[in-house]
Amino acid sequence: MSETSLCDKQLYYRQTVNMKKFSLHFDGYWREINKKYIPEDSGIYLIYTCRNNPENNTVSLSELIYIGQAVNLRKRIANHNEEEFQEVLSSGETLCYACASVDKSNLNIVENGMVFAEKPPYNTALRDKYDHEDSQFEIDGRCELLNYTNFTITTK
Repeated sequence: MSETSLCDKQLYYRQTVNMKKFSLHFDGYWREINKKYIPEDSGIYLIYTCRNNPENNTVSLSELIYIGQAVNLRKRIANHNEEEFQEVLSSGETLCYACASVDKSNLNIVENGMVFAEKPPYNTALRDKYDHEDSQFEIDGRCELLNYTNFTITTK
């Protein structure tokens, strides 16, 4: 093994050991009509278009349209409504929300990382740049339609 490759491996190891790591677990789904039951935690939320399936009390998600952050998820999501996203809703569709608790101090990093990775149509400001330190994201739970659930963003 050459000395250069050993140095490269040691550098990579140091970078990943010191990298910020975020684990998110998405709870939910809450339809527009039920958003008053969303937790009051700080965190990240996903907005989907969906169809209600009343016969089996489920929803069918159509598209992830927005990723946001909030110090109080319930209060922030209460400010969103169907009229805001009317142009993307098909007949019979409504909005659906999923939420993950995130410490307030990490909201900007996590939102930026998720928007940068997913590029939802209603997120325009953070889609093309990631302005934070190298970070690793592990995402699970109720987060259907995410393209990336275990990813790393490096700025170098």
